[in-house]
Amino acid sequence: MTILGIETSSTVCSVGLADESGSLAEHSLVESHIHSEKLLTLIQEICESQKIKLPQLDAIGVSIGPGSFTGLRIGLSTAKGLCFALGKPLIAIPAFESIAEAVFTLHPQIDRVIVCVDAKQGDFYFSAYEKKNGTYCEFLPVQIGNLTTPLSVFTENTVFVTDRMDQVKKSSGTSGVIDNILSYCRGDVLARIAIDKMKTGITSAPENLEPMYLKDFVVRTQAKTR
Repeated sequence: MTILGIETSSTVCSVGLADESGSLAEHSLVESHIHSEKLLTLIQEICESQKIKLPQLDAIGVSIGPGSFTGLRIGLSTAKGLCFALGKPLIAIPAFESIAEAVFTLHPQIDRVIVCVDAKQGDFYFSAYEKKNGTYCEFLPVQIGNLTTPLSVFTENTVFVTDRMDQVKKSSGTSGVIDNILSYCRGDVLARIAIDKMKTGITSAPENLEPMYLKDFVVRTQAKTR
């Protein structure tokens, strides 16, 4: 079983391939506003590097957020298009679940991961995960609010990943690790999670799947001057 993972919830545009043995490859770019231009190119490059043709894929996993409005729309529309064209299942993966998996993999000694992303205007998207008996589970559901809640569960043996390290460090009073979230936004990790879901029969209907925005998209225009 081979799955393509698409992660576009942040400024990272990442695609990855995984099979039942684990990650096969990951290609990514870190730059704002390049997802629409580069995503299909990255998919083509990673498939060519692994000598895999798109029809050979068993499914496609995609990040559904929360995160960048534009990035999520581009990633999901690309995944839907590929699934319809290839006749393959689509597997939706919450972005923070994939990020937490990447953190736990890189830091096997930690007990807790907090994922926190700037949602603008003083708000943050956040959730928290805890390791128990060799597996991890979400103990703080994905939600939107200020830093008070995620910081209240920030303990010493925790990695707090965020795109606002400056603000978190300023507000934090613990000795836990604070790290940049971008290195944990990985398409191959998302693909690994998608394989586990595929094995249990968890797939999504492409025509009904929507991004997990959590926050209304508001278009602001500049007031006209006379």
